[in-house]
Amino acid sequence: MRLLLKRRYSPQNTLGALYLGPKKLCLIREAPKGCFDPSRYCLEEGCYEIEPEHEEEKGWYIRVGKEGSIIPKTAPHSPGIFELCPVTNFRKDGTPMFTRLAFLKLMDFLTPFWERQEVIELQIVSYGIPYQLESCLSPSYC
Repeated sequence: MRLLLKRRYSPQNTLGALYLGPKKLCLIREAPKGCFDPSRYCLEEGCYEIEPEHEEEKGWYIRVGKEGSIIPKTAPHSPGIFELCPVTNFRKDGTPMFTRLAFLKLMDFLTPFWERQEVIELQIVSYGIPYQLESCLSPSYC
């Protein structure tokens, strides 16, 4: 099974939506593209296998490829390097709402597939950057 993350870059963060076919599962908040903030940045476009993981400090999360993770992160905490944070909705001022609920719904949706030993892939695609910084001129590929 393949999930699709369609996202749009901005200097403050990267916002997107996670889909299975035409069905929107949740919204996603990420760190900005590396050219906007080299100290924290989002995963590159591409396809990644995702699997559930558990650690004592973090609790449950979804591993994305070798380095990324899908975790619940509430405001005012910003997503870190390679972190994707599910969101149910955003307030008018951009504050994410119900991040833990969005994560739990996503886990509940994906768990039956993992229980059946199905491989789940996440394909990340991005809309173009509406304006180009000199540091953003390197091409992105899907």
